[in-house]
Order: sequence, then C-alpha cells, then structure tokens
Amino acid sequence: MSAHEKYDVFIGLEIHIHLKTVSKMFCSCRAHYGDEPNTNICPVCLGYPGTLPLLNERAMELGYLVARSLGCRTAVRTSFTRKNYFYPDMPKNYQISQFEDPVGVEGLMEADLGDGGVRKIRIHDVHLEEDAGKMIHAGDVTLLDFNRAGYPLLEIVTEPDLRSGEETEAFLRDFQRLVRHLGVSDGNMDEGSMKCDANISINHPGKGLGTKVELKNMNSPRFVRLALNHEVIRQAEIIDAGGSLVQETRLWNENRDVTETMRRKEAADDYRYFPEPDMPPFIPDDAFLARVEAAMVELPLDKKRRLQTEYGLSSEQAEFIHDDIATAQLFEQTVKAGSSARNVAAWLSSDVRKLLNRESLSLVDSPLSAARFTALLKLIDDGRISGKIAKKVLENVFSDDADPDSIVEREGWLQISDPDELALIVDKILSANPEVVAAVRAGDVKQRGWLMGQVMRLSEGNASPEITGKILDVKLSVVV
Repeated sequence: MSAHEKYDVFIGLEIHIHLKTVSKMFCSCRAHYGDEPNTNICPVCLGYPGTLPLLNERAMELGYLVARSLGCRTAVRTSFTRKNYFYPDMPKNYQISQFEDPVGVEGLMEADLGDGGVRKIRIHDVHLEEDAGKMIHAGDVTLLDFNRAGYPLLEIVTEPDLRSGEETEAFLRDFQRLVRHLGVSDGNMDEGSMKCDANISINHPGKGLGTKVELKNMNSPRFVRLALNHEVIRQAEIIDAGGSLVQETRLWNENRDVTETMRRKEAADDYRYFPEPDMPPFIPDDAFLARVEAAMVELPLDKKRRLQTEYGLSSEQAEFIHDDIATAQLFEQTVKAGSSARNVAAWLSSDVRKLLNRESLSLVDSPLSAARFTALLKLIDDGRISGKIAKKVLENVFSDDADPDSIVEREGWLQISDPDELALIVDKILSANPEVVAAVRAGDVKQRGWLMGQVMRLSEGNASPEITGKILDVKLSVVV
C-alpha cells in the first residue's frame, strides 16, 4: 500500500505573484525584471530613516481584481501591518504586509485537477505586501540586489484542500492561466514573478490535520509536484518507524530530488505584527470598485467550457486554445471572420505552434494577425492554394512579415484550377508515359499515384489535386 493510500494528505499553498505595475508598492522606483542590480532603488525601498511609504493604488486595484475573480469577500476597509524579521535581503528589517485586514477572504477557485472532474479549492485569503531583495551567493561571498525590494506582491493562501503532488501541479497551472488572463502578472515561476510555498501534513485516515511542514525553493509546477510527493513518502516513513514529525521549513533540492531542513517554522507571534504607523487604512470608493469590476474577464475554465460547447472543440483542443489568452483571441477572431473552427484549431496546434517554437516567439510578438490568418485559410477554402503550399505561405508570413495574398502573388504559388489548363498538363504526362498508362488500365492502380506526382512536378506543385485527380481518372478510364 502506497503512502498516499495509507494516509490522508493535506496540502495548502501560499502563492506569491508580482503584480504588473510600473512602480513599486510604496515608492516610485521602477518595477522591472532583469535590470542591472541596484539601479531601481531609493531611500524608501532601502528603508532609510525618516522616509515614508506611499501606497500604489494600481497595485491595490489588481489585488482586489484577483480577490474578486477568486470569489472572495472583498474588504470594505483594508490596512497594513509591519511583519518584523531580520534578514539581509530586507533592508528595513520589517516587511509591510497585511495581516488582520486582507483585500479578500473566503474565496473558491474551480480547477481541473486532471482526474476527470473539476474541484473547488477554498481560498483562505488574498493579501498585499512588498517583496524582499535578492541574495546572490558567489562562493564565500553573498551579493545583495535590492531592485526587487518593494515590488508589489500579492499572496494567495489556500486551505489544505489538495491531496497530492499531481493535483497541486494541475491547480498551479490553472492559477497561472487565471493571473495571465486577468493581466495582473505574467506568472513566470522561473523568473520569480510567481512563487509557491506548500504546507503539507499527513495523518491516519479520519484523524484530521497532522504536523505541518512548509516546503520552499520550488520554481516550477513540476518541482512542486516532485517535492510534495517526496515529502509524503518521507513523512510516512517516519510515522511508520514510530517517530514523530517536527513542524519546520524544508527546501527542495532539485539536484538530489529530496527535501532538506532549512529552519524551524515560525509562528505568527515570532513576527511581532503591529499596525503600520505610516500607512492609513485604505477604503475603496465607488469609482475604485467600478474600475475593478470593469477589469473582470472570462475566467479560463469558463472559457474552456464555452469553446467546447460553442465551437464543438474536443477537450484537448479547448485545453490548448484556452491555455494562452492570445491564442484564444486569435482563434475566436479568425472563426468569426468565417473560417472553420476545427481548421483554425488544427492549424494553431500544429503548424503555427511549430513556427512559434522554432522562432522562440510568443503569438503576441509574431507577425501572424487574425487578418493574415483568415486570409491564409481563405486561400485554401477558395481553392487558390493547396494545403502544402499554405504551409510554405505561413513560413513566409513569419520570415518576411508579409500578407498571404502578396506572398502567393510574388512567388507564383496560385493553384491551377482551370480544368482545360490541367487537362493539357495531364495529356503531356500520359503521352510521355504510355507504358505506365497501360499498367494502370491493366489494374496496377499504384501507378496512378506516380502519374499524379508527375503532373504535380510539371505544374511545380500548383495543380489542384482534387480537379487533377478527376481529370486523370476520366482519361485513364478506370475507377480508383
């Protein structure tokens, strides 16, 4: 019996996302990933004595938007507290956060956890805070970059409703889709704009929560899955051996695929929370709440369901289309312009995706617009180019940043659809290969394909396969 079968598993998450704002949470410094170290800093985010924080209202808006999208009860009055701790990457020696009055509480997020059904995961709270700086360890030296200190950070805390590493990985991917669809964060865990700590405990069936262990240092949904499944086995082995678990914080070592002790888990009292004396409470007015409501979008899971019902897509097609907001927008715009939903989905999931990956482009940064995509598919539907030529046209759209119609005209790729013109080409091929014609008429139907290939070669691939095939069959006087 596996550890997951023998014990009840309880997993809750603390997800942090960097909010997409121009400036930091409490000062006007630029909030931007990848800049030169210590270039986006000022006395406020460095914690100089006598400086005063100023609230970034845009960050507050985005916080309320996420809380609202998660079905939370949003705060009519919210305030900030000081969370005190001493660590080199926190120059003030405290973090401005929210404790008693978060922006949202008691939410629910629907997620497809990969078991064939949708589950509702309870959200404990959503609160705003500022990020710490970054420590870079180089041998015996530790370097400090404070560009990230003061970044607007939104923390989403779930209840312990997840039951395995696989469920948690699926939930995180759905959560990434949510924040990307909302436009509040890019959700890139590898760049640190989304981070996830997991609290996990196991216990004998029916006994409730066990001793909680916090897991850190997991920079992808996959590593979250691996770390949690390892931790279930580790904790089960300790209990099976008659030992007792310790409440602690552990790090995931991705090189060894194990968790390792980091420190004893702090309790709330250890942080000595007290109200932030330099920040008044924030009370959202009607105009603020109206902006939040106007920013609401169709949630990813709702979009996936609608794509299936409205356009007749399979679950796999809808999964691919709804994964990226730009892909979903291009799909719907192209279909509404008259293209077949199944054809659009097929092209997006195959040839378009292949070119994007090859060129290391996102759809937003690519030269493929809805107008160009529609024009390409219309060329096929109108019989002006073949599917094979269409693939070459698409490649030229990417390489030349040009419209499909101009590419086809420039390259001379228009499909020959005139029956009289095609009949002349077929006659040339049949006249030049009488022995093959005789073989086909004698029953060797495989040779018909060879004749078809010769017609395509002579026409430089521009002959309409459908019309050519009909002419060829009539002239050969066989039924194939």
